[in-house]
Amino acid sequence: MSIKDRLAKKTEGLLVPNKSEAAPGTAPLRTGPGQMLMVNSLMKESNEKLAVLEARLKEYEGTLPVRLIEADKIQASRWANRDLRSYEHADFSALKEEIRSAGGNVQPIKVRPLADSPDRYEIVFGHRRHQACLELGLPVLAFVEAVSDQELFKEMERENRTRADLSPWEQGVMYRRALNDQLFSSQEQLAREIGVDPGNLSKALRLADLPEVVVQAFASPLDLQFRWAKTLNDALQRDPDGVLERASELAANRSVAQTAKEVFEVLSGQFSNSPKEELIEMDGGAVAKIVTNRGQVSIHFNKGVLNSAQTKRLGELIKGFLGA
Repeated sequence: MSIKDRLAKKTEGLLVPNKSEAAPGTAPLRTGPGQMLMVNSLMKESNEKLAVLEARLKEYEGTLPVRLIEADKIQASRWANRDLRSYEHADFSALKEEIRSAGGNVQPIKVRPLADSPDRYEIVFGHRRHQACLELGLPVLAFVEAVSDQELFKEMERENRTRADLSPWEQGVMYRRALNDQLFSSQEQLAREIGVDPGNLSKALRLADLPEVVVQAFASPLDLQFRWAKTLNDALQRDPDGVLERASELAANRSVAQTAKEVFEVLSGQFSNSPKEELIEMDGGAVAKIVTNRGQVSIHFNKGVLNSAQTKRLGELIKGFLGA
């Protein structure tokens, strides 16, 4: 190829005005050097623009494609670790309102295509954002990448741990499913692969392995704490029948224990089952007693101690005492 042909190919698409094509009001370039100066100028400008575009492209190197996907075409992961009761909390309501006001999830979730259904996807992470969009009838902004089962689990766990919005029990359920599905050969490998302390992983698994009746003793399994795992398991080893009996009673009657801590204390045997009584005496004799029984407090007056006016007055005093 001649120098002339190579130059023509190099400058293909660049308009160099000649005598017949000169723009109105401009003088045509009459000399070869003038044409070469014009070519060099245009080439320099094009190369500068190309350099700017290449620099901008480097900013997106390694990023994943993002697209809007209909929420009903996305399904939860088979290792989904989010308990449905977590969607009843105020923080989920706040997230949902934020997504509604923005017209969608500004921060993308991550999904992978289903092997047997290319137009459907499985969540890698972002279950709460997906659920919010699903309830709002909005499409979901999502990264799409084909990842292995093990990689999906690791990314999901890492994302949730970074956000610190999974309860200890939910984490335990997630870890137990991964081990049951043989994603990892042992607890040690699981802890090493996801980068968590083996002791914390063991506590989470202990919570996940609690009998269902024990979990149901709590108003929500999301209330279970890492620090309770060993004590509850020790109690089950020591007195399984007693723990299960107390758990059934707690599940049937929420008034027995008002808080998650009280439920834990009753189950582990730290909370006394025997009512405590404190006598109220006047003029050397008992006129009433205060009874504390599993978090409930009642006052019993002896017969004839209070008349109707005093009973009414007592009610007013109690309201004032409690700040009502």
